[in-house]
Amino acid sequence: MKATKRQAEASLFDKTPRGGGGRQGLFMALTALLCLAVLAAGVLLCVNYYSQGRNLRDVDMRKYAKVEMEDEVYTVSVDADAIVKDFHLPNPKTTNLDLSRFPDVETVYSLTFLVTPRQEGGWSIQTGSDRPTAAEDLRRGGLRLVNTEWTWTEQDMKNAYRDSLEYPRRLSMKKYVLCGKNTMGGYVLTVDHERMLRATGWDLPEDESVRKAHTGYKAIVSLGYYVSPLTDGFLVETSSTLENVYAMLLDNGVRLTDTTWVYSLAEVEELYAEQHGAQEAEPVPESEPEPSPVAEANGPRSGQVLTSLYHVDQTPVRKAIRQAKEQKYGAALKSSEVVGNCFVVAKTDEAEHGNVFRLVYEITTTGGKEYLVADAFDLQGDGLPMGDVQLTVAKSQQEALSTDAFDASAYTVHVLTEGAMVYAEDGGASPFDADGLLFPNSLTERIAEADMWSLAIPADKTLLQLLGYGRNEIFARCGNKFSDTSAYTRFYSNYPWYQPKGSVSYNTIKAKYPVAAENIESIKAMEKLIKEG
Repeated sequence: MKATKRQAEASLFDKTPRGGGGRQGLFMALTALLCLAVLAAGVLLCVNYYSQGRNLRDVDMRKYAKVEMEDEVYTVSVDADAIVKDFHLPNPKTTNLDLSRFPDVETVYSLTFLVTPRQEGGWSIQTGSDRPTAAEDLRRGGLRLVNTEWTWTEQDMKNAYRDSLEYPRRLSMKKYVLCGKNTMGGYVLTVDHERMLRATGWDLPEDESVRKAHTGYKAIVSLGYYVSPLTDGFLVETSSTLENVYAMLLDNGVRLTDTTWVYSLAEVEELYAEQHGAQEAEPVPESEPEPSPVAEANGPRSGQVLTSLYHVDQTPVRKAIRQAKEQKYGAALKSSEVVGNCFVVAKTDEAEHGNVFRLVYEITTTGGKEYLVADAFDLQGDGLPMGDVQLTVAKSQQEALSTDAFDASAYTVHVLTEGAMVYAEDGGASPFDADGLLFPNSLTERIAEADMWSLAIPADKTLLQLLGYGRNEIFARCGNKFSDTSAYTRFYSNYPWYQPKGSVSYNTIKAKYPVAAENIESIKAMEKLIKEG
């Protein structure tokens, strides 16, 4: 039988030898086994790779240590934002992220540094977290922390601080305000230049002359505040003695922010309280008599009593009156202000008292406001009352200020304004020397209370105003620039020694002239004694 055409064509392609099907199956089986072996080896390699953590990305914690400094104290924190950015993690600050679904991100933001001072100097720094599963959570996200513990020397910390500073460094002018008071009790805002210089991160030289040549230093010390009163507060604007101060700072990597803002009166009062704290009452020396409000305790006049307060140190009698006032009111006393002061001198020996030193207070207590009359009788040459201090509460301010009880035929009443003297032999004479100074040696020598009371009172100024000049001449001699409308600017500009350079802080003066800083505090205490009693 003949083969068909299709069968013939098929036979042309069928070249497989007869009986070869077994060898083909064996070959396929061996190939399959080989593939399984390769697959198993790959799985084993992957398991080993992951078990060794070779798939994890290393987070070098030293690289993400951010150093900041406040009042010369270093703090080290983790720059979590930088870790999130560098390792391409979802950012919860820019996306609506459910952190519970991303435990690795949550752990990154939980990281902290524990900084411990070392006895031999420097610090030990350790990485920590408040999450008990922190390491596992990071591994799940493909992260592994390395260099988690190390030590830093003082120079290492300083270098890290400089490296942490943003560029340009932003300094808020509102952060460096020093709040004080002038001689009239008004608030004065100045720039804390020393603290601001520390915040710049500049490595300034110790040599003052070299430091002053630094353009950034010049710019910082030139800064001040211009304060304008508002209805219920103050407008504060940053000022400078230099025209190009902002450009000078930018050249040194510093940008000023918050250069203009508004303070409410309450905010200024709170700032002043934060910086100065509560004023404690000064103790009265044990040698002073214990005051009593009982009038009958006053003894008869004897000995040589004072007829003038000129060159008399009023501090002891004023402090004795203050102690009596504070003893009377105790913790209920909120504030006091001297609203009247007089010195009554006997005309004849028949007068009951040789003299009476009187202070009239407006008192604020927890129960309200009232007026208090405090009399010290028969002052001797040492300025202390022979008898006790008598305290009387008046029904009104008019009654408190009245001197009708002193018979004009027996007494002469001298009204004292802001520490004024009585019978000054050189009344009207200028207390300033040829250089316009009240206390020429105040930078290096202490000013005694008696020296302050001994100032001659000119016709156009009170003692309280003179004390203001005595305190501010220290600032002026150190180069402080007062406002253009200030009386101090007009006065000191008449003398060639006055070379204003910028706002000078109390701390700057204290660092260079510690005795001058003590004199500033002494004058302030005297001003407080005159104004508040």
